[in-house]
Amino acid sequence: MKFLLLLFLCSLNLFAQEGDKIHYENLVEAYYDNNTKRPLYIYDSINGTIVDTLKPIEAKNSWYKIAIIDSEYGWFKIKNIQRLPNLYTNYGYENHWVKTSDFLISVDSFNENHRVYLYDEPTDKSNKIHKIDSWQSVHIIETSDLWTMVSFKVGKKRVNGWLNFKDQCAYPWTTCPNK
Repeated sequence: MKFLLLLFLCSLNLFAQEGDKIHYENLVEAYYDNNTKRPLYIYDSINGTIVDTLKPIEAKNSWYKIAIIDSEYGWFKIKNIQRLPNLYTNYGYENHWVKTSDFLISVDSFNENHRVYLYDEPTDKSNKIHKIDSWQSVHIIETSDLWTMVSFKVGKKRVNGWLNFKDQCAYPWTTCPNK
């Protein structure tokens, strides 16, 4: 009987941790730009009611990170919002919405043998339209499965293209482990 009770409690703990992952391997993740002074609004639906307002984080080494379930018309449907790493908080908000503005992904060609390309369609069989040579922070516009449409400036020229999941990093000042 004690064994069954222990097994039941362990399974509850594992179930509870599923929604509190720090890194998702099956969802696109992005971080909120700390340079913006705008609060992050969480909505119950697209153009719906604001259910929470997260103020900009003052600590320079902390940020909000989202896991994205879907994107539509300038909006991200999210799995959760987390504050990392200082004062770690998981705000939850599964199936709620945030506007796509001010969310970023870091891209890094972490060694000389690794090449990062943007594509004209969300598949590596499409045309390569831009090569990223070094660490770059890019705005995320939309998602398609695990691909992200990103945008950034090179000089005066705006570059838009699809970024493969293996080259995405939702941390603003570090490289991510290889996916």
